[in-house]
Amino acid sequence: MSYPQTAPRQDGAVPHPGAAPAKKPGAVVAMLVLTALAALSGALGALLVYAGGKDLADENIRNAVDNNPETVGLPAGTTAADIKAMSGPMWDEVISDWQSTMSSRAHIAMFFAVVLLLALAARRCAIWPRVLITLTVLIWFMFPHALVLRDDPPNSLFLASMAAVLVGFAALVACWLPGVNRYRKELRAH
Repeated sequence: MSYPQTAPRQDGAVPHPGAAPAKKPGAVVAMLVLTALAALSGALGALLVYAGGKDLADENIRNAVDNNPETVGLPAGTTAADIKAMSGPMWDEVISDWQSTMSSRAHIAMFFAVVLLLALAARRCAIWPRVLITLTVLIWFMFPHALVLRDDPPNSLFLASMAAVLVGFAALVACWLPGVNRYRKELRAH
């Protein structure tokens, strides 16, 4: 009868012959967590648009006109109340059109949030999910969150979109950290 030369592992894991198992580095965990948070904050922004409906669109237009009327082609000092009083029933049509625009942007944001969640296949650090995260975040920033951020959105929508952009860029950076690349090489070696 022969006995092993080393004591058995206490954690119950079976070691790979000839190599220690690759330990998931903090950069990989950060990439996965940041990707999930970016997707969730983007989806939250979309849900806020869906839940806010016409009231959110109305608030968004009032914010844009009241904060900086020149950016929407109105003379300085013009207020949303002035426009609403002059336009009568046309104000409701403008709100409906803007709600439709916001809803379209929310659909796109929700789509990219789902794509980011699919990119969580990056847990083994393959190149294709990391490229998917990179492209999604770059497109996601350019469209629709950048549009939302420039439109004087209500605070809740601004915060959700800003979080999606910032956390998305952090996830993008984390995808290409040296620790992620080393972990991928270790996994391929085993």
